Amino acid sequence: MLSNAQTKLMAIQQSGGLDTAAIEKTKETLALLKILAMAQADVDAGRVHTLDEVIDAICSKRAPETCAITKD
Repeated sequence: MLSNAQTKLMAIQQSGGLDTAAIEKTKETLALLKILAMAQADVDAGRVHTLDEVIDAICSKRAPETCAITKD
């Protein structure tokens, strides 16, 4: 039996040729969904930081006069 991804690819091919734009868009969409899933896993595991923590970490590694990031 074919998976959903294989079925969709066949449907694209049977519709009059290989639609590479649609295939690329599908690949990009799947890549974004994977990134979102990884980000959600980080949130669920507590691997997150507040914006203030991130700004402080960045600025602590730079000379104070060169750190143009503000917490406004």
